[in-house]
Amino acid sequence: MIYLKNFYINTTDKVDVISIIHDVNRVISESKIATGIVTVTVPEAGGAVTVLEPLPDIVEQFKAALEIFPGEGVQTLSKRKEPIAVAPRIKAAMLGKSIQIPVDAEKLVLGRREEIILIDFEKTSKRREFFVQVMGDPKAQADQKGQAGGQRRPVPKK
Repeated sequence: MIYLKNFYINTTDKVDVISIIHDVNRVISESKIATGIVTVTVPEAGGAVTVLEPLPDIVEQFKAALEIFPGEGVQTLSKRKEPIAVAPRIKAAMLGKSIQIPVDAEKLVLGRREEIILIDFEKTSKRREFFVQVMGDPKAQADQKGQAGGQRRPVPKK
């Protein structure tokens, strides 16, 4: 089974680091998929997705680390001859526009404090779109297979 949903989030004119874990968990719940994989994608240039503990000190150091990527202050022309900033596209390409995480027992397989984070590198506020796709076995089907909740099949006794 495949379940897909899109969301919109408003960003600012600074680098935004936004937790979207609640949206992803809601899609998993709505999909009724017990075992599978979730893919989160940011389709438009200048955005990325990663996994991070969103503590203030970690987020600040993460933003500081992003400054090592080249392209800051550089502009080029799009195919339509419109000026576009280079740095947001380089940063998004380096981090990645999508992420895949396993789902087991209707929950993301993440560390206890980790969350899925959307990063918007654009220096203009905008309405950023992202997609959440869940693929896998629905709960009833996973239970029948004996695989729900990551349980192993019993080993026969000798």
